[in-house]
Amino acid sequence: MPIEIVGLGQDRVRFVWDEGHEGTYPARELRLACRCAHCVDEMTGAPVLDPDSVPADVRVATMELVGNYGVQIKFSDGHATGIYRFADLIARCPCSACRTPTV
Repeated sequence: MPIEIVGLGQDRVRFVWDEGHEGTYPARELRLACRCAHCVDEMTGAPVLDPDSVPADVRVATMELVGNYGVQIKFSDGHATGIYRFADLIARCPCSACRTPTV
């Protein structure tokens, strides 16, 4: 679970994880990664969301913790049904330390 989440009204969300590790995620990328039933077919897992329908300047309108496992984000385009699990976010952390392959 992150110790801090910053991003209201912004075009990106910064998660500060334990021990100071932090990752900043563009709001549009989070919006496009939504796995709710409005964005992904529940039976096939195929994307239903047309990426062209998501504005390039989409922002975070509100955020709400969901238990101890995720955050629900409402975006400026009105979409608010996706839950972003912390385990998934940390697994695809965009920081340079996480993107650098280890040998």
